[in-house]
Amino acid sequence: MKGMKHIGMILILISILGWFGLVRPQIKKFSENSLLAEARSEEVTSYQTRLDHLKQIKQQGEAVTSTLDALFLAMPKEAQIPEVLVMMESIGANTGVVFSSFSVGAPASGEVPVSISFSGNLTSVNAFLDALARNVRTATIKSQSMTSDSSGNLSISMQVGLIYQGE
Repeated sequence: MKGMKHIGMILILISILGWFGLVRPQIKKFSENSLLAEARSEEVTSYQTRLDHLKQIKQQGEAVTSTLDALFLAMPKEAQIPEVLVMMESIGANTGVVFSSFSVGAPASGEVPVSISFSGNLTSVNAFLDALARNVRTATIKSQSMTSDSSGNLSISMQVGLIYQGE
């Protein structure tokens, strides 16, 4: 029995030494690794949130860019005014009106004054004016006059201000 007591004491002593020498350092290391993993998990979550915010900012930037592109198209630079006049002539040709005069004045106060005279039947004149109103390029009608002949053809004279950005 005395030998068993010594073996029991030796086993308890080995267990205590094993606890302090092997198990406790492993628990401490596991605890540190667990804290490190938790910190990294929070860091990953933080980065994911930042990425989501950046995606939202990118989408907002794309929306602003799209709006600016539309504005630049609607309000051309002064150098692009001839393109706008060609566009108006194209609309006239597509709707069936015939231009008798087209003159461009000097740009002032963000507008280019344009005098247009054209003629056509009621359907073609309406189609031209509707297309001009729906066009993306911004133009304001300053004045207009209309006459008709005995056959129902209309003759229109308009003073239009083409809005532009300037240089």
